Amino acid sequence: MPTHTPGPWKHGKTTMTRGKIYGDGLLVATLDPPRLEEEVAMKAADAHLIAAAPELLAALQTLVFDPHDTDPQCWAKAREAIEKATGGAA
Repeated sequence: MPTHTPGPWKHGKTTMTRGKIYGDGLLVATLDPPRLEEEVAMKAADAHLIAAAPELLAALQTLVFDPHDTDPQCWAKAREAIEKATGGAA
């Protein structure tokens, strides 16, 4: 089974890179530019969620496949991934 591009992934914030998701120095995804003013916030939220995908996957894998892991770091990483996915609002 193919693997995804290694994380962390980051979304571009400059005019030239906005709407693009990068990981491991590679372009991972491109969001279509918003056509309506109402789409601007939605596209930004989509970019946050896509960029957080590797961290979210890793946190879920740890929590699901090793549920007896009581290491607080595991939960802290999960919370950080959620914050990244939601643009800083957990």
